[in-house]
Amino acid sequence: MSAVTCVPEVLPKENASQRTWQRPFLKWAGGKYSLLPELDRLIPAGKRLIEPFVGGGSVFLNSDKHADFLLADVNPDLINLYQMLSVVPELVTHWARDFFDVLNNEGGFLACRDEFNSQHMAGPERAAAFLYLNRHCFNGLIRYNRGGQFNVGYGKYRAPYFPEKELKTFADMAHNCVFMNAGFRRTLLLAGEGDVVYCDPPYEPLPGTTGFTNYSAGGFSWDDQTALAECCVAAHQRGAKVVISNSTAPRVIELYEQHGFTLHHVSARRAISSKSSTRETATDIVAVL
Repeated sequence: MSAVTCVPEVLPKENASQRTWQRPFLKWAGGKYSLLPELDRLIPAGKRLIEPFVGGGSVFLNSDKHADFLLADVNPDLINLYQMLSVVPELVTHWARDFFDVLNNEGGFLACRDEFNSQHMAGPERAAAFLYLNRHCFNGLIRYNRGGQFNVGYGKYRAPYFPEKELKTFADMAHNCVFMNAGFRRTLLLAGEGDVVYCDPPYEPLPGTTGFTNYSAGGFSWDDQTALAECCVAAHQRGAKVVISNSTAPRVIELYEQHGFTLHHVSARRAISSKSSTRETATDIVAVL
């Protein structure tokens, strides 16, 4: 294994205020909007950016270093929304606007959730319903039960924001994107020379804590963390540049060190409940290969 350089200090932020960052149109647990200044300095330029865990899309939406994008996630509803916005953005926006206008109460929310879970909606309508549920459900959580049904409760927001401007920005970028409903193993097999890979997997919980790792039906295990590191090394050996975000769990640091990554510690603003007053600053790892 090659030697690792550990950079323990928090990266400076002196230029962060000089750029306006594009917000995603979805609420997304673990989204990287607050880390964009640091990530922008660490993610290198390349022809294509590959994200196996695209989530809310903060990183690719703010990329000016890449011409094309391969964006993947295991959540089929997320990828359906992105695909529908890439081909019929006006229709999805129209459906979503109707949902926001008519169903802004608990009864409307539950009715939409039931219809969504019935699997009877066509692609554009289902995409709009997913957006509606995301912006109206409790804390913007995306969670399914064992039967594959969306089961997050109503958020009781007085006037949820309709992200029309953000939807248009996304749709304008989508012609440069390929969206895949796929796991990281399949996605990373497509990475090679000229590609830049950014991985934002479910974070490994710190010792003594529990974390949200429901990346898929079986969760995201330590074996998955190990497999991800190995897949990234293989992609690097094929010519790709790789960047991974994760927690500072000791075994994560050890894993990345063993595989030759350069580690950077960055500060991250973490929302630990639904109240803005209970947000804290934590330290994340950004590993570069």
